[in-house]
Amino acid sequence: MKSKEYWDKRMSAVAKKQHKKADRYINRELRIEYLRARSSILRDIEVFYQRFAENNDISYSEAKKLLNGKQLEEFKMQVDEFISLAKDNPNGKWTKVLDNASYKVRISRLQALQIQIEHQIQMLGVKEEKQYTGLLSNTYTDTYYRTLYEVQKGTGIGVSFSPLEAKTVERIIKTPWLEENYSSRIWGNKKKLIRELKTELNQAIIRGDSLDKMSRALRKRMDVSYKAASRLVQTEASYIQNESTYHSYKDSGVVTRYQYLATLDSRTSQICRDMDNKVFKLSEKQVGVNFPPLHPHCRSTVVPYFDDEIDIGERIAREGKKVYYVPGDISYKEWYGNYAA
Repeated sequence: MKSKEYWDKRMSAVAKKQHKKADRYINRELRIEYLRARSSILRDIEVFYQRFAENNDISYSEAKKLLNGKQLEEFKMQVDEFISLAKDNPNGKWTKVLDNASYKVRISRLQALQIQIEHQIQMLGVKEEKQYTGLLSNTYTDTYYRTLYEVQKGTGIGVSFSPLEAKTVERIIKTPWLEENYSSRIWGNKKKLIRELKTELNQAIIRGDSLDKMSRALRKRMDVSYKAASRLVQTEASYIQNESTYHSYKDSGVVTRYQYLATLDSRTSQICRDMDNKVFKLSEKQVGVNFPPLHPHCRSTVVPYFDDEIDIGERIAREGKKVYYVPGDISYKEWYGNYAA
């Protein structure tokens, strides 16, 4: 049986591989989508000021004036375009809002701008949810197989298991934890951002802020939301990685206990430091209590704990499971082709 240092190293490597995927997504796709949404919003605000402002500022009374015939026609053409882009919005709620707007004959300048801004955030949420789903599905599947590989290679004992099905992975990643799942958390963040942007916009117009001052304020709100979205990605990815590890341990047939493994450095929380090296039964697992993540940004994971090494083979045999020998020098590619594909 391998040493604790061996398991710490191997399982930590599996976890870090998934954390890097989340970090890459945050710094690439997520950042790009936020920059695109922010640029579109600032462009709409610039057009708003160009049309209705005098001396680079606009009064609240001017903003509340109704769109004239030509302006209303242009706005409705834009709404029709929004409707075609909004087909994937959750529950079709945003489509209904846009449909109602397209039939109105009295819309103020401010209302039109608010709809333009909210549309950009709604589309940002749609893209986030689609990208999150792909990221979390990949994280779960990759962690599951790599963890089984490490356990089987490390113990030399392979127990037959069923390959993952897409619908199984989808069900697991969408299962709520701590009362919500990643989708509801994404849209909770977006609702908050929409509310804050509208408040910021109204207050800026009431104060008579210049275009530059309003743009800086809205840019700051978007940046705060991006950081919140980044934190959510890291936390959800950690949850899915550890949840997959747990299911892999169960399906391995040889792991009945896990040991908490904290990433010990200057960023490690005190709660994870206190949990480090503590041992629990798989049946005792409680996310947020004795199983990671314990907090946002949590990077801790769990490793197999063996206290009955001699009896593992006998125990599996008694359970009537199909067992096979796994050589210690087998590569992941070879193992996957033989046992998982």
